[in-house]
Amino acid sequence: PRRRVERITKMSGASSSANIDSVEITSAPLVLGALAAKVVCPSAGGIATFIGTTRETFEGKRVLRLEYEAYQPMAEQEMRAICQKMRERWPLRHIAMAHRTGIVPCAEASVEIAASSAHRNEALAAVQFAIDELKSKVPIWKKEIYEGEEALWKQNKECVHPDSGSVNEPCS
Repeated sequence: PRRRVERITKMSGASSSANIDSVEITSAPLVLGALAAKVVCPSAGGIATFIGTTRETFEGKRVLRLEYEAYQPMAEQEMRAICQKMRERWPLRHIAMAHRTGIVPCAEASVEIAASSAHRNEALAAVQFAIDELKSKVPIWKKEIYEGEEALWKQNKECVHPDSGSVNEPCS
């Protein structure tokens, strides 16, 4: 098992000498734990992760799947900006974020964030900050598909439109 972890770390390009920020928008299924492997390094004593999955119900309705769309160039740019903000607030080693687009069935991951730091508190706080920022600023939209063919496009509820300052306007 130890050998496998070392191989994953080596393949990810993680090292103790350079900080790494990895962001990705992908239509491929997210492999659970893959981002944690990207942020492993000898100087990190803590790795924190967040994995967002499709849940099977919402407000009493049975969810069949989610469908995500993203404006990829801007989404990745915003994700890199979030990495920069994280680095301004906490002494992090490596950061990795991935968000899936397309169809995401129940129990599968749509978003994963991982961060490493010398101590756990910084990594935990940074990952909480990252998911909150991602949901409020990154141009990714989701459509919830419910049993019975009902569907609903949902915007980021945390979104504050930069021009008006009002909440719940679509971010552009």
